[in-house]
Amino acid sequence: MNSPSEKAERLVKRLKRRPILLIGLLALTAVMVNVVLFVYIQYIAEVNSAKHFIEAQRKIVSSDLEKYLEDDNSFGIFTLITRLTDAVPHLDNIAVYNSDGLYMADGKVDRDSLTPDVNNIVFRIPLTDKLGKHIGTMEFFISRVSIVKVIVTNISSLILLNLLIIVSALLTGLYLSQRMTKPISDYSKLHEENRQKHETRMENLSFGLAQELAEPIDEINRIVDSLERQGHRHADIMSIRNETFKLGERIGEFVEYSLPVKITASKVTLAELGDYIRRKASRYIQKNLITAVHYADDVKVTVDRSKIGKIVTVLLSNSLDAGAKNAVINLNVVKKGIELIYNDDGKGFGDADMDKIFQPYYTTKADGSGLGLAVCAAIAEAMSAEITASDGEEGGARFRIVIPCEVTDLV
Repeated sequence: MNSPSEKAERLVKRLKRRPILLIGLLALTAVMVNVVLFVYIQYIAEVNSAKHFIEAQRKIVSSDLEKYLEDDNSFGIFTLITRLTDAVPHLDNIAVYNSDGLYMADGKVDRDSLTPDVNNIVFRIPLTDKLGKHIGTMEFFISRVSIVKVIVTNISSLILLNLLIIVSALLTGLYLSQRMTKPISDYSKLHEENRQKHETRMENLSFGLAQELAEPIDEINRIVDSLERQGHRHADIMSIRNETFKLGERIGEFVEYSLPVKITASKVTLAELGDYIRRKASRYIQKNLITAVHYADDVKVTVDRSKIGKIVTVLLSNSLDAGAKNAVINLNVVKKGIELIYNDDGKGFGDADMDKIFQPYYTTKADGSGLGLAVCAAIAEAMSAEITASDGEEGGARFRIVIPCEVTDLV
């Protein structure tokens, strides 16, 4: 259980993170798509550029190449394609074959380099004379490595631009998150201020009311004491004494319920917590309510044992009023905390409305105030704990309290 201001603070944190993450993710996606498209488009553009250069240069040298092929002049072909290799971008090599497919020459004079591999893109162009007769074939080897080098060189400016896009997106996300969460932050601060003012007013009101009522109660008790000293001990005087005692208890319960619960947690072992609960229950032994406290694994827990002791005291008092003779408390380690199970052998809840059992001033007792379990619920809420009530499997009342806390093994 958490206060509205705490929930608002958590909501603010989530809202501050999510726009930034969302816009940052969108920006990163846009950058990745941008880079992929750039690389693809640049690659296609470089390949097409090389094709256009090849076609243009082939037309320039076509007449000379036709003559050299007719004369079977390999040296002339070699000289011609060497100049052509230097003129075409990304061109790694050129090979020329005659009309019978026999090798004539290549730009590197290395026939082993003419085997196509993943590093090259190969274009084959048939050669014809002026009459359209097939006279040979040219193979152009375009280097993928050379194209990639050009793309890497050109992509540096794109990377800088994309970094600016990401930074701008993150700044935009930060601005939007602040704008979105400002009303919630303002509400949270205002709610916290109002809560503190309300708590201060309630403290002043509670203490003021307690002091105002304490004086007439003390005066009534003084009069009763005087009458008893004079030998008057009939039923009416004893009834007055009992009623003033109950009134004092009710005032104490009201003050306790109206004050804010302040949790002071410290590290204790389950054994120490069990011993503390036993000490709190010891005074009920004199009233014939036997209490047993059990725990399975002894570990260190970070809890406010005084507040746990207060809850147990209220439950023991209720058990006594319900005619219980025995109460059993089990302390267990659960996920992210500890669990306190309380069972007694009293008359249980009977016809009580279980939905209202922890509401203030709801009670099934003829002389109850209905604040005891309300105080337990307030303490549980302050500890972010969960408290539930039900009838026990073998009769009596059963309470389960799950307290989130840090749990560590004993060293």
